[in-house]
Parts: sequence; C-alpha cells; structure tokens
Amino acid sequence: MIYDVYGYGEPVLGDQPGRLAEALGVGWVEHDSDYRGRYLAARPQAGAGKLRLQSNDLRDGDYEYFQEPDFPDCRYLLFVDGFDRPDEVRTKLAPLTQWRFLCRSVVE
Repeated sequence: MIYDVYGYGEPVLGDQPGRLAEALGVGWVEHDSDYRGRYLAARPQAGAGKLRLQSNDLRDGDYEYFQEPDFPDCRYLLFVDGFDRPDEVRTKLAPLTQWRFLCRSVVE
C-alpha cells in the first residue's frame, strides 16, 4: 500500500478544495474529528484509494502540534492513501504548482 502526502504553504485554503476536486475528479465530504479537526475526505469514482485534506496545524486541548512535523511550512496537507496508481494522482496534481509533493510511505 502506498501513502503520499502533499503540502500547501499558504495561510488560507481559498479555492483549493474546488481546484483539487476538479483536478482529481472527486467530491469532498466535510468531517469533524477530535484528532484531525475539520477536514475534507473523498474517494475516487473508480478504483481504490481515499483522499484527505486537512490542516497541518492541530490542537489537542492547549497543546498545538503539526500532523507532519517535518514540514512546518505547509499549512495544509493532502493525504493520498491506497491508490492503485498513485503516480497518476501526482500527474493530475502537477498543474497545481502550489501543491508540493512531500513524501511517500510504502507499507507492505
């Protein structure tokens, strides 16, 4: 299973959820989590995988922390989890130059 993470450095998402949805051919569903805060999730229309768009700045009570501490300059994160062809997702995201590929994890 392959897990990719992309980052966005601007302080406000603005129209990015819509631009991501258009590029990836998905519709976002808003969720609220004690762990992640408010975030957006989507699944592709065909094939496996899921997407999660969330803030990198998280809070647990009075404690603030980064979901991805190695990338504190990224205010928002896009998690691309379990896609059959994650490099196709990367190709679709390439025109959105403000989104930067951060890392890939492979779990066997």
